[in-house]
Amino acid sequence: MDTSQERKERATPRKRQKARQRGHTARSPELTSAAVLLAGLLALRWTGPAAWDSLQTLARSTLGALPAREWAVADFQQAFSAWAWLGLGLVLPLLATVMLAGAATSVAQVGFLVSLDPVAPSLSRLDPVAGLRRMFSRRAGVELIKALAKVLVVGYVTYLAVAGEAARLPDLVGMEPRAALPVLGVIAQRVAWRAGLALLVMGVLDLAYQRWEYEQSLRMTRQEVKEEFKETEGHPHVRARIRERQRQLATRRMMAAVPRADVVVTNPVHLAVALQYDPAVADAPRVVAKGQGHLAERIRRLAAEHQVPLVQNPPLAQALYRLCEVGRVIPAELYRAVAEVLAFVYRLTGRLPRQVAPPGQSPAAGR
Repeated sequence: MDTSQERKERATPRKRQKARQRGHTARSPELTSAAVLLAGLLALRWTGPAAWDSLQTLARSTLGALPAREWAVADFQQAFSAWAWLGLGLVLPLLATVMLAGAATSVAQVGFLVSLDPVAPSLSRLDPVAGLRRMFSRRAGVELIKALAKVLVVGYVTYLAVAGEAARLPDLVGMEPRAALPVLGVIAQRVAWRAGLALLVMGVLDLAYQRWEYEQSLRMTRQEVKEEFKETEGHPHVRARIRERQRQLATRRMMAAVPRADVVVTNPVHLAVALQYDPAVADAPRVVAKGQGHLAERIRRLAAEHQVPLVQNPPLAQALYRLCEVGRVIPAELYRAVAEVLAFVYRLTGRLPRQVAPPGQSPAAGR
């Protein structure tokens, strides 16, 4: 089997970004459901006693007045309005709490993400063959196992909670509703809390599995990694051509500066370094061109064509080639050696000696 076709490579940042834009992320619906359930229970625990008292008070005032007087339409409207406002006061805090808990849990899992791709219409979802594949896929099997495990765990936790109150259940039959309701509320609350905590544990485990499966689904083959690298960084041949073009342009600019040089220091054959000293540009001589081999020969030939002096000084040529970049001034340790070369060139070309820096000083100081 061709190993290049096996999905063993980790997903690249570009593929992760594309998957996130499509809404393909690692998240656990079970964890969100558990957070919503526990947040709702907390909200009921905080607001429940006050809400129950308000409900009892309104029921006494409304139902207690039924046989005492005749009710007109306005009385019914007023009672309905009171019950409606009480219902809103009870439901809205609960809804706000569970919505906030659900949103916070989702953001904690995948960050803030808005994507319409999961709900966008797609003809591929109508493909019966693809539908059968999804029904009998590994993911479908895992979801079935998770659903069965959820039923078993929640059922077992509920059984344990109810079994602990089994001795009190027969007594509820003979109790008045006012006395039985608090007992039933305690039992229901205990069952809900235990079921919520069990779902929370299952949600954390499911989130770990979802992240593992997400990483596996994003795995890439070596060929896919190469193709994506070509798309992001460019084809190797194209990059090579761009670099070659850049070298050609740099060489062309460099060769255009050789005729304006003051001197070309040579090795004498292998290296050539062209120097120019212009106080208006820099305080020290600059390297305007350098090369070795064939390029050094071109620099020497171009310098000879434009009557630029050639000076053979192998140690200086090697130092200049090694230490100086094109367009940069020479380092201070080469001032004296370059000053001597420039002095020789200026005497040779008839320039005044005062234009050359004395030994030990920068060439700019004596010019």
